[in-house]
Amino acid sequence: MQDYTHITVERASRNCGAFISGVDLKQPLDAGAYREIHTALMRHQVVFFRDQDVAPLEQAAFARNFGPLRKARRSAFQISGDAPEVSVIVNDREHPPYIDHYHADGMFRKKPEFASLLKAEQPPEMGGDTIFVSLTAAWNGLSDTLKAALEDKIAVYDFMRLHGSPEKARNWEGEARAGTMKTRDENPPVRHPLVPKHPVTGERCLYFSESFTGAILGTNKYESESLHAMLTRHCAKPEFQYRLQWRKGTVAFWDNIASLHYAVADYWPDTRIMHRLTVLEDAISAADSVAAE
Repeated sequence: MQDYTHITVERASRNCGAFISGVDLKQPLDAGAYREIHTALMRHQVVFFRDQDVAPLEQAAFARNFGPLRKARRSAFQISGDAPEVSVIVNDREHPPYIDHYHADGMFRKKPEFASLLKAEQPPEMGGDTIFVSLTAAWNGLSDTLKAALEDKIAVYDFMRLHGSPEKARNWEGEARAGTMKTRDENPPVRHPLVPKHPVTGERCLYFSESFTGAILGTNKYESESLHAMLTRHCAKPEFQYRLQWRKGTVAFWDNIASLHYAVADYWPDTRIMHRLTVLEDAISAADSVAAE
């Protein structure tokens, strides 16, 4: 579907992702362009821009057109000195990558985060791709029998399911410790529907990740653990994915309700530096709802 007038959109795969061209993210855009980018994001779960060498302040200025931004906190990542909303993710010989899991940002929060924006500042010469998963496609890919069993389930989402693991031990040390403890204390385990309707598209999606989804309520311990293992494997199916190869200046913008991502750690001990920020709420859809009243 190509009903865009301000941007050009090319699908990256059948089920997940699209490339957007025809815009310069360093410059203010027409309001119609922001709206069309939002439309593409809702349709494809994640959108990509090439050759956008935006500085942190410019990255934040672009993202702010889609909603309020979270101020970054020093815990797992460093913080940009120019833009307090931008986390600087550095992996090198001294800081090996340790995010070998499919996840969505902020699933463990009472009010999950709307979207994330990640820019490749210094991608490695080889490797370091990110895999994106459409949770809409993952839901549609389940059998009717399993859909019937899961569609009304509530699950527990827990920050400590991931961050209490041995792999995350360095987040509890040194400068990172205070920020990690504060995030833990602010985010006790919460409950969300396992299969919500997307607030914009109305489509059902499988709101699940191996990292933050804990018990599936209404099942016993063994059933819950079995369902968790099955859904973890199901979401990793290539049919639901797109694998992005980063270049310097590539920007990815993804919907945290309808997608998962996985940072492939095949580049170590080379260096990979990324700039990430969080859009807390969907301001464009909220404005549309007010206008419709």
